[in-house]
Amino acid sequence: MNRIILSAAAILAVNGALGGGSPARAQAQVPSREEVNPTPPPPPATGARARIDRSRFVPGPCPLADSALRTTIREVRFTAPGGAPLPPVLVQLLADIRPSGQQGPVSEVCTLRDEANARLGAARYVATVQVPPQRIDDGVLRLEVVSGHIVEVRVRGDAGPFERVIRDRIAQLKALNPLNEADAERILLLTSDVPGLNVTLGLSPSLGGGAPGDLIGELTVDYRRFSLIANVQNYNSPLLGRETVYARAELYGLLGAGDRTFIAGSTTFDFKKQKIAQLGEAITLDAAGDRLQLVGTIAESRPDLKTIDLRTVTKIGSAEFIHPLRRSVTSNAEAALGFEWSEQRTRIYGTAGSAPINRDRIATLYARINADQRWLRFDGSQQAALAASLELRKGLDIFGATRTGQIGGGYAPTRFEGSATATVVRGQVNGVIGVGPIFELATTLRGQWANRALLNYDEFAIGNLTVGRGYDPGSNSGDRAIGGSHELRINVPLGPKAHGQLYGFFDWVHLWNLDTGSTEASRTLKSAGGGVRLTLLNSIRLDLTYAHPFDPPLLTGINIHRAPDRFLFSLTTQLIPFGARR
Repeated sequence: MNRIILSAAAILAVNGALGGGSPARAQAQVPSREEVNPTPPPPPATGARARIDRSRFVPGPCPLADSALRTTIREVRFTAPGGAPLPPVLVQLLADIRPSGQQGPVSEVCTLRDEANARLGAARYVATVQVPPQRIDDGVLRLEVVSGHIVEVRVRGDAGPFERVIRDRIAQLKALNPLNEADAERILLLTSDVPGLNVTLGLSPSLGGGAPGDLIGELTVDYRRFSLIANVQNYNSPLLGRETVYARAELYGLLGAGDRTFIAGSTTFDFKKQKIAQLGEAITLDAAGDRLQLVGTIAESRPDLKTIDLRTVTKIGSAEFIHPLRRSVTSNAEAALGFEWSEQRTRIYGTAGSAPINRDRIATLYARINADQRWLRFDGSQQAALAASLELRKGLDIFGATRTGQIGGGYAPTRFEGSATATVVRGQVNGVIGVGPIFELATTLRGQWANRALLNYDEFAIGNLTVGRGYDPGSNSGDRAIGGSHELRINVPLGPKAHGQLYGFFDWVHLWNLDTGSTEASRTLKSAGGGVRLTLLNSIRLDLTYAHPFDPPLLTGINIHRAPDRFLFSLTTQLIPFGARR
C-alpha cells in the first residue's frame, strides 16, 4: 500500500510540474511510439532491370499486305517452329483468335499475325509470330510462334556469400520457357531485394547455331558487404532534446542466408535526454522472397522538467514474416504477419531513491498489407504514384500485459482507462502526380481507429514525426485519428548529381479520445509552411522546413497557447557506400 500511495503522490507531483490538468495527462511526458522506435531511412531504389534485345522478335513487314489475291481462311493453327506444339500458356493466350471464315483478301493473314503479336506483346512475352511458306487450300492458316528461352547465363562480378542465391535465380530464369519479361523482372527484383545484392540482366540472341528463340544472358552482380547511414535533425520536443543524431550500420550476408544484420542508435546532442539502441536481423527465406525480420529496441528518456527527475525506459521486441504478393518495376504488394511486445516504465528519482509512476506492457498480434503503383511517361520518368498500407492490430492478454485501471507493483498505467487488449486499425495512403516536368501535387492521408481507449504507446501521436509539422512529437495524441499532409512541389534540376525541390504544405489532423472526462475528446489541429529539399551525389539529402502551427497543442496545462513557429532541418547522409546509385 505504501508503494501505491507513493506512486499516486509522484503522479500528482508530475502533474503539477506539467502545469495542472488531469492526472491522466502525466503520461504526456512518456515518449510516443515514433520517438522511441525511429523509422529507418528508406532503402535505396533498386537498380535491377532486364535489358532484352528484341531485334529477333520484332515482326517485319507482311509481304501479303498489298496482295490482290483472295482466299478463304476458316481456321488458324499456332505452332512452334517446325510444327512442334506450343507451350500451353501460349495456346491459351492465342486460342480465341479466329478468322472471318469468308472469302476475302489474302492480307487477312497479316491481320491475324499482327493480332497474335499484339497479344504476346501485351502479355510481355518475348516472342514473335511468323508466316511460314504454305498453301491454304484447306482453309487452315498455319502460323509459327518463335518464343524466347534463356539457354545460358554468364555471370560478371562477385556475388560474395550469395553464390547459391545467384545459382538458384539463374535456374529460375532458365526455367522460363517461354520467356516472359514480367516473370524475369520479378526474379531480378527479388534477387536485388536480398540485402547487399544488386543485379542487372542483359539478353542477346544466341549466335552459335542454336534453336530459334535461344537467348544468352549476361548477369552483372554487384555485392556490397555493409553500409552506413547517418541523420541529424531537430524534430523532437525541447523536453526530450530537439536535436538528435541517428546512425544505422548494416552488414550483409553475415549468416550466408540472404540476411541483413543491423545496429542503430540515436541520441540527443547532450547524451542525456534520450538514448535509443536497436538491433535487428532480416533473413530471406526462399526464392519467392519471403522474409523474416527480428528487431529489438531499448530507449531511455529523461525529459527536462527542471523540478523533477523523471525517467522512462522503453523496451520493444518484434518478429515479422513478410510475403511478396507482387513484385515489378511499376507495382508491388506484400503481406506481413507479426508480433510486437512493448514495455514503457517510468520512475521518479530523488535524493532518497526512486519511486514508480507508470508502466505499460502491450503484446500485439498484427497483420498488414502494403501496395504501391507507379505510372510512367514515355521517357521512363514517373508521371504519378500511389502507395497504401492497411494494418490490423489486436492486443493479447499475455506476457504480463497491463490490466485496465489496475496498479501493479506500484505502477499505474499511463491511462487508467487504456486497454492493452484493444483492437486497432491503421491505414495510410500516399499519392503524387506530376503536372508537367516541374510541378507535383502530393498528398498523404493517415488514420487510426480503436474500439476502446488505448495506452500511450498505441495512441496516434501528432507532430513532426507523423502529421502536423511544427508541433512537437507527442504534444497531443488520440485513440482515433485522421489526418493529411498536402504539398505543392516545384522540382528544380541542378545537374546530373544534384536535385532540388521547393514545396509548400498544409497539414491537418483530427483526434478523438475515448476515455471519460477527457479535455481532448475531439480536437482539430492544423499547420502550414514551406521548405526546400536538396539531394546531392545520390548520398546526401537536406530538408529545410518552416512550419507555422495554427492551434494550441492542448486545451489545459502548459501547452494551452498556440505552438510557436518552427524551423526544422534534417540532414541524411549515406556514408558507406558514398555516392552509390542502386
